[in-house]
Amino acid sequence: MSAKRWAESILLQIPFRVVLGGAFAYAAFMKIGNVQAFAFAIKGFKILDPVKHEQLIISAAYTIPWVEMVAGVLLILGLRTRAAAAALGLMLLVFIAGLLHVIFDPSIEADCSCFGDMNIVCSSKVGWCQVIRDLVMLIPAIYLVWRGGGILAIDTLIEPKASPKGAIDGSYSSSKVDESDIRA
Repeated sequence: MSAKRWAESILLQIPFRVVLGGAFAYAAFMKIGNVQAFAFAIKGFKILDPVKHEQLIISAAYTIPWVEMVAGVLLILGLRTRAAAAALGLMLLVFIAGLLHVIFDPSIEADCSCFGDMNIVCSSKVGWCQVIRDLVMLIPAIYLVWRGGGILAIDTLIEPKASPKGAIDGSYSSSKVDESDIRA
């Protein structure tokens, strides 16, 4: 392994994995503890009609935190890093869209509830601070989808031959079959 790959892993990939995965795992932990409050927060965004889509809102209130938790823990461990980062990146895009919906509809006054009752960086009232925070968190998610978890990720330990370069240019093959092994 080159010094450049080690430096990238230590300086970028590990911190991105731990910070992004940790933020989502913490947010999930705060929501799992009070699912009802999270369901009220989802209703407050007024994206779905609370009467017609009550079951969907309740399902989302139970499902979103567990997806955040699983993806966050996988990201911290570096296991299925690209998939976990992609899941969190897609969630961030949906969250940003929801925040923009509230910001541009002056009739809606909603609290973010992103981290449960805790307000990290931003106040609880939905505003541009949450959009900027989510955009900042989107950067490491995109980077990890592009470059993977790095040398010190479980992904690399499981399949050490699977490098981001090999995966992108197609030179990596999970099963090497020599033509002499094939019998007609």
